Amino acid sequence: THTLQDALPGRGPVLRRELAVLPPSPPPLQYHHVQPSLGEVDLGFAGRHAARHTAHRAIAALSPGDSLKTPDLNGGRRELLDSNGAVVGRLAVSFKPPPGMRCRSASVQAIVVWSREISNPKYHDMIKCDSWEVVVPELVFEPT
Repeated sequence: THTLQDALPGRGPVLRRELAVLPPSPPPLQYHHVQPSLGEVDLGFAGRHAARHTAHRAIAALSPGDSLKTPDLNGGRRELLDSNGAVVGRLAVSFKPPPGMRCRSASVQAIVVWSREISNPKYHDMIKCDSWEVVVPELVFEPT
């Protein structure tokens, strides 16, 4: 019985149908796109390397939209690698992947400039250059 429909006067214009069984959604509709905030990115990654370190050159070669690799995003070092396998960034410990999902793909969302001047003073002794670029990724997750 349908309590609301049964209470309608005359019930003539009420059309009752069986619930439709919908097909499962296609995989792309199950993807979860994540754009980490700057607080979820290791802003000091490249700054902890001297200005001539290969990480700076690898980051400079990137453009928004370029593909990244994330070999161990759900644990470990959470590194971001370019197409050649060079480490170009890292996600912060505060980054939490969506539960029950794995990273399907990653790309460069943006590249921002960071510096010793705007860094937290408690990290100044680890910084080895005055300014550097930070890769901010876009991550696409899929159900495991």
